[in-house]
Amino acid sequence: MQLYVAEQYVHTLIAKDTQYAPKPEQIIRFCDDLSALGAAPLNPKLSLMKSSGRVRSFTNPLTGETRSIPANDRVSLESTASLVSAIGTLQQYFVALEGQGPPALLPFELYLNGAPFTESYGFIVRCRLRGEPVSMSDLAGEQTGDDIPSFGEPCGRPHATGLFRHPVTSERIEVVNAGCARFWLEFEFGKWLLPKIANSLNILDSAIVGLANNSFGLEFAQGCHLL
Repeated sequence: MQLYVAEQYVHTLIAKDTQYAPKPEQIIRFCDDLSALGAAPLNPKLSLMKSSGRVRSFTNPLTGETRSIPANDRVSLESTASLVSAIGTLQQYFVALEGQGPPALLPFELYLNGAPFTESYGFIVRCRLRGEPVSMSDLAGEQTGDDIPSFGEPCGRPHATGLFRHPVTSERIEVVNAGCARFWLEFEFGKWLLPKIANSLNILDSAIVGLANNSFGLEFAQGCHLL
């Protein structure tokens, strides 16, 4: 029985080395080889999101609390070759290939309301780097009692196991070596589109996983982020 359906499903490949940070050439190799493999978004636009050095403040309408968060700049890039100078000295950024799906090589089959979905949809692949390890666990607000930070929040202390929620049944899925990371990859699809998941998140096409391992010279664990 379906208990919950995520509006937005993002599949993650999480570097098992929590302190790993790639070189620009490795990001270029991954993006270029993903396209050569036929697994990249169709008609992609390449962009970079990086810190602007500014902050953006807002007030919580419920509590009246004022918070400030770093503001980012979005930079459009003509080609992956531009990444050498664009990210060479950055400690935090994300690079995005944004286009349409389905690509020739599917990351996995997608379903809408349980039925296979074969029409066009938005498809984004991101390479994300943070300045310090952050939590990869995502239980969509569930209180665990395990002192596990939410997705994207600083880890504080290392958490070797990542905790994730099944996007349909809400059951918890544990993934070893996926608790914290500085670097990870994201595969985001159109709203309401979901893969079929049993009790494991190891569902990404093996050729794409192998490409990531080879491009960055380390192994990745598979997780997910629900929006």
